[in-house]
Amino acid sequence: MKGIERMTINLNNPAIFKNASSPGVLFSDHYHQSNEYKVTRSNGAKEWIITFTLSGKGLFSVDGHEQHVKAGELAILKPKTAHQYGSNNNHWEFYWAHFLPRPTWIELLNLPETTKGFIYFPINDIQLQDRVNNSFQRMIRDNRLLQEFSLELSMNALEEILLAINQWLQTTKANKIDYRVQQVIHLLNEELREAHTIQSLADQVCLSPSRLSHLFREQVGTSIMATLLSMRLAHAAKLLEFTQLPISEIANEVGFASPFYFTKQFTTSYGMNPSAYRKRLLEQ
Repeated sequence: MKGIERMTINLNNPAIFKNASSPGVLFSDHYHQSNEYKVTRSNGAKEWIITFTLSGKGLFSVDGHEQHVKAGELAILKPKTAHQYGSNNNHWEFYWAHFLPRPTWIELLNLPETTKGFIYFPINDIQLQDRVNNSFQRMIRDNRLLQEFSLELSMNALEEILLAINQWLQTTKANKIDYRVQQVIHLLNEELREAHTIQSLADQVCLSPSRLSHLFREQVGTSIMATLLSMRLAHAAKLLEFTQLPISEIANEVGFASPFYFTKQFTTSYGMNPSAYRKRLLEQ
């Protein structure tokens, strides 16, 4: 227990992360904690934190909101989110990791927040629980190794967790989405370059523009045009990573008539312009 206590104290020391800027799993471990375990960060952490409970029960307190976590439940804290978590007079067994995400994880980490800066994600699917469990084990094992590809392997394991969660969310959501909304999503995804309008899409699914707009926002959570923009930018990010196409061609490929407008929208969404985004990926 003494070794764990020292690690807890160190993790509260911002100096450890002062020079950490490259994507990576900074720390990760498997903890069995007693009823006296507690971590408090009044200014939050500079990196992301993810936990997955195996047994017992933990308690997170964020911005006045308290959330118990039990076996099969994920919790994610965003950077600079003031928080406290601990065993709250219970036994708590859990995996945890502090990490800086890859640029391509922006959409994967765009998960529903329970309260600002805090994501609580109960996993009700046994197969998904097993997959997350196995991925955490690999991540922790690889993160402890000092071999050439250990960092990338640990990041790949963490990325698998995020991908699996997002895939499960999409599948669950798709099963509840009106077939006409699903059809619109399919049209947008297959025809990114087209100059879609609410009217043209409504005509294809035999709804009025107002009814389609209301139904789409109700079930997807965003407007049709905002969804189309997100799809276009996500595909542009892939083209920046995996091709050498000029920025102007990528803009045209994903449906932007103006490279300048594309750059503006990409910068707003990804926090850097397309050229800087591509350069950062090449430097990793």
